[in-house]
Amino acid sequence: MNGLVFPSLLRRTPFAVLLMVAGCLAFRPVFSQLMPIDSLKHELRLHPKPDTNRVVLLNLLSFKYISIDYQQMRSFAEEALKLAEKLSYQAGIANAKNRLALCYHMIGEDELAIQYALSAESIAEKNQLFEAQAESYRILGSAYMNQEDLKTAENYHILAEKMARKTKNRRLLARILNGAGTVQFRKQNDLAALKLYQQSLGILREENAIFFMPIALSNIGEIYSRPTFHNPTLERKFFEEALLYALKSKNRFAEGTALSNLGMLYMTRNNFPKAERYLSQALKLSQETGTRSVTTRIYLHLVELNMKQGKFPKAQEYLKSYYDLRDSLQNEKRTRQIVRLEAQYKSEKKEQQIKLLEQEKRFHIASKNFWIGGSVLLFIAVIIIYYLQRSRNRKAGQLLEVQQTLIEKLRETDLLKSRFFATISHEFRTPLALILAPLEEMLAAPRSSPVDPNDLKRVKRNANRLLDLVNQLLDLSKLEAGKMNLQLQTGDLQTWLHLLVTSFDSMAEARGIQFIKRIAVSSETAWFDSDKLEKIITNILSNAFKFTGPGGSVALSIQTSDDAADLFITLTDTGKGIPEEDLPHIFSPFYQSRQLADDGQPGTGLGLALVNELVKLHNGEIDFASQLHTGTTLSITLPVSREKLDFAETVFVEKQDFNPKKQTADEFSEVGEEVGSGTSDCLLVVEDNQDLRNFIVTIFQNQFKVVTAQDGEEGLQLAVDLLPDLIISDVMMPKMDGIDLTEHIRTNDLTSHIPVLLLTAKSDAESRMDGFRTGADDYLTKPFSTEELRVRVANLVEQRKKLAAKYRNEIWTPTSPTRTLSYDEKFVISLRAVVETHLSDSSFSVEQLAEEMCLSRTQLFRKVKALLEISPNELINDIRLQRAAELIRSKSDSLTQISYSVGFSEQSYFAKRFRKKFGVSPGEYANSR
Repeated sequence: MNGLVFPSLLRRTPFAVLLMVAGCLAFRPVFSQLMPIDSLKHELRLHPKPDTNRVVLLNLLSFKYISIDYQQMRSFAEEALKLAEKLSYQAGIANAKNRLALCYHMIGEDELAIQYALSAESIAEKNQLFEAQAESYRILGSAYMNQEDLKTAENYHILAEKMARKTKNRRLLARILNGAGTVQFRKQNDLAALKLYQQSLGILREENAIFFMPIALSNIGEIYSRPTFHNPTLERKFFEEALLYALKSKNRFAEGTALSNLGMLYMTRNNFPKAERYLSQALKLSQETGTRSVTTRIYLHLVELNMKQGKFPKAQEYLKSYYDLRDSLQNEKRTRQIVRLEAQYKSEKKEQQIKLLEQEKRFHIASKNFWIGGSVLLFIAVIIIYYLQRSRNRKAGQLLEVQQTLIEKLRETDLLKSRFFATISHEFRTPLALILAPLEEMLAAPRSSPVDPNDLKRVKRNANRLLDLVNQLLDLSKLEAGKMNLQLQTGDLQTWLHLLVTSFDSMAEARGIQFIKRIAVSSETAWFDSDKLEKIITNILSNAFKFTGPGGSVALSIQTSDDAADLFITLTDTGKGIPEEDLPHIFSPFYQSRQLADDGQPGTGLGLALVNELVKLHNGEIDFASQLHTGTTLSITLPVSREKLDFAETVFVEKQDFNPKKQTADEFSEVGEEVGSGTSDCLLVVEDNQDLRNFIVTIFQNQFKVVTAQDGEEGLQLAVDLLPDLIISDVMMPKMDGIDLTEHIRTNDLTSHIPVLLLTAKSDAESRMDGFRTGADDYLTKPFSTEELRVRVANLVEQRKKLAAKYRNEIWTPTSPTRTLSYDEKFVISLRAVVETHLSDSSFSVEQLAEEMCLSRTQLFRKVKALLEISPNELINDIRLQRAAELIRSKSDSLTQISYSVGFSEQSYFAKRFRKKFGVSPGEYANSR
């Protein structure tokens, strides 16, 4: 999908931040972990006295609700803060403010979180409450990380770590290390992050702090999803272990995190049912715990999941839910800002009233300040309301834009589908034409006629081509369904690879491409699946040769790692390259580059997709780099040791000779030579498939002199040079397709008269209309009947003869000025005008006529012969004689003067040509009139 793309927010960055802060809890949580909520509430009821013990119980209850209900968490923390402030209990105040800071941070209100954490840190520092101070530093680091201020976040975590080590609180230290690891994760320092996460997990395991262990486990799983340490097996292991400990410790926030991570993992593996199940469970948990900022991010993942499955209506529902919830969060934040402004306004008003009572002499100044302050606040309120409305309008516009994007995405999907079916139809129909048409010829021939072995080879070759295409489709389907397994065998990989790669030498030689091979495989007992490896190498080499032109180069390097455990395959070509916008989709099944499709070389969209799936089957890696008009580099790493392939099935095969199919260069054979009988009629066949080109030649070689071209550009040049009597052209070809070729033929005065018959795999009415609109005379769908092709060619030739007779008559018949003239009619009128201009010049020749018409003598001869079925010299004489007859009929002058005026210097020659044209002498013609 080249359209709308949603980032994996929960898996790749923001969730990594929230994973850390889930550990921002009490600094001594052992007691609270051991006591359930009901027991703490019971203890609270037993201590109604407003003392420090009640403050401690309220803070503990606030902690217990962290992964259950953030409203309750905030409520108990606010009650604890109110009582602690009344008692001047500094430790209780610091802890309650840390609770509130953590609560606001978890629900996405980082501005409030920073305010409370800074206040808690100040109190803790004054009263030497080092653990509370460390907790404040940690929350500040987490909050600033959410604000993308990673430098400040890192500094606060350094301060928190120093303080925690000073207090020797290992659990607190573990959570701080986890947070510091998340900072490095956000800075893309994956190795540093992994070390910090592992240190944190080690301490938590030693302390048996199972409540916080899922956080560290999930973070380590995140590391193994990154390209640096990419390991899907370990990634899933840590996420599943995190889910297990989250359920065991009843840490619902960590449970939701693990579910979300597993959902994203299965989405990347295209296991959409599992992905949807895990993400739905994570969504439910986030809604139950009230972490609405987390809920918004899960909505985005569900949008991405449903778009990948093509469920666009459902994706749009989730997208609307995302915007509704996000707008709600933003509106709540703005409401709190307005309340604070109103409180500030009331406070200032009260101060002004007190000052008025105390200092009447300053009444005028105070009154003035009051009205100025009120006006400013009113102005601020108006500005806030204005920006609120503007923001709402902007969000509505964004939602409309997303809807339009989804519509465009659907249209693009339909277009991709149509292009794929058009291409795959071409890939099927061309071989079918080369199977059915020769068989039709054989069946129509007398039984005594010998069968041409070339026809049988052609049928077999194209049947195999059709079988290869079907097998590719089946292999890709099996791989995507997970129903294909590796079947390993051991053998001499060096020799096997050499035989396979050298089978492409003939193709390289025929195309004029330099083929550089370097095979250095050290192990003679490598483990590999010969069928899968052959498909990988054959597909990438075929692609390279297909898109590299003559004079280019293809370089293949295959070597093993130092420990002979991996096979490195690197392929570089100097071909067309791939546009940057197509690079993200090159491994998508059925995707075809629009640039290459426009060049007439779309491919099937199967080769690289199949290679990618086969590499995944090996647990290997594939990398792709390409630049348009420069070339492409493809790198593949495959394991070839038994240890790394322990998941694959082993088969024992008898040692046998490996004879890879020779990659022939039939489709790149020489073109342009003339084949056929001695007739003067010329047929131009433009077809990129050599088998079909040769077959059409065999059909018409006894009727025409046949000339061939392998693409539209070459066909156009031959058409201009040779002016053939008829052109048969394929539609889908490299460089220039048949539609463009027909348009160039029709808009060129030199070639506009040539009949064009298009052969195509596109059988729909729209494609036929495209061909006819550009001037094609006929349209035949593959596979076709040879007899039908012969009949249509004969009809076109006959139509051209009738048209020639019509044009000959129109030389003397004035054309209606209201009718739109064709290119051929305009050419005939120009011919007549040039000849009439030089009518009295007896020395006016064919060479002068060709020069006036900007043609060579040969081109003029072929053009006039094709249009009028007479030579240019005969045309000049006919125009002179017709003009002479007109003058004789009008009796405008003597016969002698008339003969001179039409370019005849000799009377006897004029009389002879006149009698031959009209059957009577000039004198008899004059007397008869």
